[in-house]
Amino acid sequence: MKKRLNRNTLIKTIMVLMAFLFQNCMIEGYEPGFQPLTDEEILLTGQIIGESLSEKQNGLLSNFSEAFAIPTPTYLIQGFTLLSTGSIRNLSNYRYEFDPTSGIHRVFFSKRDEYPGFTSFSDDTLQYIFWDRNQNILAFPDQQRDMIDAVDFRAFRSGEIYADAKTSFFKRTDRLLVEGLSQTSDIISIDGYHSGEGLFVRIEPNGNRLEREYILEMNFLDIRINQAIVNTNRNFRKGVFGAISYESTVTQNLNGAPETKIVNGTIELSGDGTALLRFNELFDTFRFKLQDGVVFDEDEFEGRVTQVNISENLFTMANGQRIRINDQTIIESADFLSLEEVLSAISNGSRIIAKGNYLQPNKDINLWIATLLKFELESNEFENFVTSVDLIQNSFILLNGDQYFITDKTEVEFDDGLESLQDVKDAINRGLPVIAEGEFVIDPVTEKRNVTDVEFELEFDEFEEFVTSINLSENFFTIESGKNVKVTEHTVIKDDSDYLNLFEVQQALSNQIQVLASGKFYFDYFSGFWIAIEVEFDD
Repeated sequence: MKKRLNRNTLIKTIMVLMAFLFQNCMIEGYEPGFQPLTDEEILLTGQIIGESLSEKQNGLLSNFSEAFAIPTPTYLIQGFTLLSTGSIRNLSNYRYEFDPTSGIHRVFFSKRDEYPGFTSFSDDTLQYIFWDRNQNILAFPDQQRDMIDAVDFRAFRSGEIYADAKTSFFKRTDRLLVEGLSQTSDIISIDGYHSGEGLFVRIEPNGNRLEREYILEMNFLDIRINQAIVNTNRNFRKGVFGAISYESTVTQNLNGAPETKIVNGTIELSGDGTALLRFNELFDTFRFKLQDGVVFDEDEFEGRVTQVNISENLFTMANGQRIRINDQTIIESADFLSLEEVLSAISNGSRIIAKGNYLQPNKDINLWIATLLKFELESNEFENFVTSVDLIQNSFILLNGDQYFITDKTEVEFDDGLESLQDVKDAINRGLPVIAEGEFVIDPVTEKRNVTDVEFELEFDEFEEFVTSINLSENFFTIESGKNVKVTEHTVIKDDSDYLNLFEVQQALSNQIQVLASGKFYFDYFSGFWIAIEVEFDD
């Protein structure tokens, strides 16, 4: 049943209320009676905000992908735009609810992410309401994905992060009101807010432990995502623009006596995968990466080149910084070795990244001197299932239809017993799920996506639950969590299993015998089934 709702009125009312609350709680600079932040506290505040905003540390931007996914009774599936890729893996204890009266879909799960030097755990609750362009609530978004134009998304998370130089414990709440999701829209607009609290511990290189409790509030001021840029880059970080206001309360316990300081300011999303963090009434500005929230060192820079001035021997980056090259600048060997080459490439439509170290002779003038510099074609990220491999062209195609080419400069890594592209091709032909994750650049001449680095791995989950029912006609069984598990011609039923086929399992169930199924499986986004790779049925 579709329910009519004036979505525009709802969104405007919420945003007016949020603006009123924020304006009346806003503190210009520091609350009277508190001491200014020390350099140490400014650095910690920047790192806390960077983590709370980042995509890969359960921050605000992690919601961008999950808000565009679609909840189903069995799993979160890739949604209606490329924005939904990359956030729907590594989920466990998944549970789904739907309230037809309110149109609210809820999912509950736990998530674990691991990268070199980084591990995070979280328990998540996500809530969705979907609308079409006529403001009708959509009860079956997985079947009506082409009709989705807007979503009211909320996320509630609690978790822990362990990294080489920090430990973090957090609780976070986010709300995103998203419009313009239809394929005819060029720009997606997002209103919303983020609130979080936690304990952040940083370990300094000398072993000192810096620890702060914090409360953080963020409000979207004008957040837009350019769909064309997302379609080109295959990630949203380099297509998101706008600003966020924030207020942070940081508490340090000194000999049992808490000392609390409050600071506020703005975060500017630069559209180049970075953000600028500004403090009200302070000159300090931090820049951090949206992907992982890592704050750049004071003398370090990285960003997209937008303008080149040959006569003045300088270039401008997307965040507005003007950087000059002089006789002392060391230009490292990379894709481009001079400003003339960079200008020519930009004129031909290429996107160039400049990275290195610099210094600012005069802090009142926007002019920096590069001491170390490297120009590269902008690398773009991908992470998706491989659908086919072409051994002749040395290429592979992902689930979204994009083709990627491996060159003699590509760094390739194989995991889970895969050792070559031939192994990847053989695994796909057997129906196994192969994930490819990496980065690519667009060749300015051929416009091919040439891979700079890629990792291939199999994507399996493990299960061990009692079987609740059998469907012989479609060859699947259902387990206690509600997942429908398909047995295919490639499924291995272990020899030491008490039951060697679904018919025998059905007979056991009809005789009131409990049957425990255990094995490995993966979720097939096309059929909606979990596909069993191997399974054992035991009494």
